[in-house]
Amino acid sequence: MRFKNRTLAFVAISLCCAFSLNVSANEPFELMGVTTQTGEKASYFAKERSITLPVTVVNGKEDGPVLLLTAGIHGDEFPSMYALQQLQQNLNPNEMSGVLVVLHLANLDGFHANRIALNPKDEKNLNREFPGSADGTPTEQIAELLTREFIGKADFMIDMHSGSANQTLLNHVYSPFVGDEELDALTCEFAKATGMQHIVMYGDRPRDPNNSISYPNTAMTKGKPGLTTEIGHLAQTDEQSVAKALEVAKNAMYFLKMLPEKPKPHPEPIIYETIKYPKSSKTGFFKASVVIGEKVSTGQDIGTVTDYFGNLVETLKSPVDGTVMMVNQMPAIKDDQSVMAIGVEKSE
Repeated sequence: MRFKNRTLAFVAISLCCAFSLNVSANEPFELMGVTTQTGEKASYFAKERSITLPVTVVNGKEDGPVLLLTAGIHGDEFPSMYALQQLQQNLNPNEMSGVLVVLHLANLDGFHANRIALNPKDEKNLNREFPGSADGTPTEQIAELLTREFIGKADFMIDMHSGSANQTLLNHVYSPFVGDEELDALTCEFAKATGMQHIVMYGDRPRDPNNSISYPNTAMTKGKPGLTTEIGHLAQTDEQSVAKALEVAKNAMYFLKMLPEKPKPHPEPIIYETIKYPKSSKTGFFKASVVIGEKVSTGQDIGTVTDYFGNLVETLKSPVDGTVMMVNQMPAIKDDQSVMAIGVEKSE
């Protein structure tokens, strides 16, 4: 850890969104066998066995936290990839505190195979294989490496996603909680500081570090705030989504005092206490009758399923009052497959 008194730093953030950092000269930072000196920036391919990961390390002049920003856990989610390229290219380490670790593409094989979420080497979803296994399948090996080398050396992390090629998506951030009052409060403040309006409180993942499942949840089980952002959709690379992802990354650095500006939280944040995923009970063609951002009521029609001949076989109803966060835009649907995500706002 970069903090001399990490617990006190965490308490300070959770109470007033600020903390005091050491002002002594920073130290060299080693990652995957490559050392980046104080005041330097290094972009390189981090390699271990058959794994290759494009990485940039920016080691600031002054002491501070280690922030890990990761894109490409799913290879078809592009806005954050472009945003992190822009971020690192425009940072001057001599004007920065702490260490920024940018993992530009965690799923390189999935990216080049144009796969939705999966790694073509073993057909697994990297974000479901943590903490991974050094002796496992290719995806499990990547998860183990990310757990050991990247999460292991970070103080804070953001796993940056978007809607896949088959989804429309309302931009939002997941703020996990694991039952640690101090850590959960800090993570929520971190989420608010990103500037995103829609914040989902997320406590559904296991709290066992040996069965953590997802990337940010692995960080949380190790006592480190870990967010998931969802920005953009349909495998698009539009400038607006790239700019939003870049804004989130900068706000994270402002929050952690790595750069001199102040974070810009959204003036009207909306907190969701859960996400519901209505499912089809039929197989055939799905068509949504609602769009992302739309408010729905319990029992409201949200879509239909027709059979292969065009006959209506099911009208889907919303199970809750809420806001449509994601919609499956591909017509193919199977029995017991979810068709959308509906966020339920936290009650006052």
